[in-house]
Amino acid sequence: MKLFLQLTLFISLSSLLLISCQHTPNTEADTKEAMLIWSGEYMVDGCGFEVLINGNRYKPENERDIDEAFKVEGETPVLIEFEKLGRQLDIRCGLSTQSRAMDAIRVISVKKRP
Repeated sequence: MKLFLQLTLFISLSSLLLISCQHTPNTEADTKEAMLIWSGEYMVDGCGFEVLINGNRYKPENERDIDEAFKVEGETPVLIEFEKLGRQLDIRCGLSTQSRAMDAIRVISVKKRP
């Protein structure tokens, strides 16, 4: 009986440990000069923020974390620290049904360039 309880406890703890381990992608933060593009609030048919880096467009998954001061019409030159997430975000905004899938990034910091 004692062996049975020890074995059950061992299996339970091992299972719990395996379940709690999550695979996190190996991402590294990068800092680049970029253009931050604000197209307006989603609730008024805008599409939020996009980031243009070396001719490639990215969609920040955490665009709510970008300071309100960057919500100006058009492009703002910035220095952005970010992580590529290795997946795409498909944001459909406004009345459009057209896909606007872009590579996803997580913004760590944004600073306006002079």
